[in-house]
Amino acid sequence: MKGVKSFFIIASVVATALAAPGSWRNKCKNPRVRKEWRSESLGYNGRKAFVDAIKCLSSLPHDPGLKPTGATPGLPPIRADSSRYDDFVYTHMDATDSAHYTGIFFGWHRLFLNTLENMLRKECHYTESLPFWDWTSKDYHDIEHSYIFNADPEVGFGAFPGPETNYTVTTGAFRNLIRAYPYTHHVQRNYSLTPWEEPRPPFTFRKPHLQANTTLTPKEWKRLVTGFTGNYSAFQYMVDGVRWQGMHSAAHLIIGGLGGDASNLSYSPNVLSTDVIFFLLHCQLDRLWAAWQAHSPHNRHAIGGGLTQDITNYDIYPTGRGTPVTLDTVVPLSNLGPDTKIKELMDTEGGVLCYKYEYY
Repeated sequence: MKGVKSFFIIASVVATALAAPGSWRNKCKNPRVRKEWRSESLGYNGRKAFVDAIKCLSSLPHDPGLKPTGATPGLPPIRADSSRYDDFVYTHMDATDSAHYTGIFFGWHRLFLNTLENMLRKECHYTESLPFWDWTSKDYHDIEHSYIFNADPEVGFGAFPGPETNYTVTTGAFRNLIRAYPYTHHVQRNYSLTPWEEPRPPFTFRKPHLQANTTLTPKEWKRLVTGFTGNYSAFQYMVDGVRWQGMHSAAHLIIGGLGGDASNLSYSPNVLSTDVIFFLLHCQLDRLWAAWQAHSPHNRHAIGGGLTQDITNYDIYPTGRGTPVTLDTVVPLSNLGPDTKIKELMDTEGGVLCYKYEYY
């Protein structure tokens, strides 16, 4: 674990140097409220409105203005017959190497989610804010049977399927939607409580038999929110986890993806992004970052890490190497929406953003 200890020392110095003291600027006046999927405040009508808006986006044609950055080699070509929802999936695929295990991870996904919300409002007359899935509230005990995965044809995300359907979701509101990437398919999930028992190069897992739900508990949430004061890089690292055995990876892998694709590091987050649950999952992670930022004034503007992904040397560079990420670093979005500087994304109620979470 020598590399891990060295990382924490270096990250602490870098993050402290890059933290920008001061109060939030340009506070928005009427922030939208992101609500938990099962909350009474969202209710059945709110859940139905979100489902309908996603179906609307899935029915709109691909935007020919989409311009991949080229940061991730080997992607399939853009399909002209794909949908506007597929454009979001492709944008996330394009960011595999630039926005994962680098210092822009949280900022990039915050911008990505906000862009989706704005498009749903503009193109599909959506009036709510994106919902989040709080797995620390009861669900972590039994993710497989969470209410969110119910079979309701109007608002359910669908029960976990089995091998008899090739893990294709056959119930719930999104059962009939077809996704274009990484190849044509219906949504698929493969539940696994011990996903690290499968080889996932280049990692050698320290705890291969660890149950993934043990990283999704209220205790782990509190540890992340209250720890690593002023040290963004260490915070992001521990959200992903030592050797990739943390809350972020667990939330993805416990749900699974397209069969064996979920075991491929380059495809696992992108395969899951074809599933709408991806957005609720990442709203939860954005909420985690917002809670960490609010926990201490030293966290508010803290940023760190590098722009170059280095998974081979993950223990040393879990948040990237090379050019340091600063508040002036520009977050690219493949022309899905405007490229934006990190400093405009540090406050959910300031800069280019105007939302808050129902609770932390």
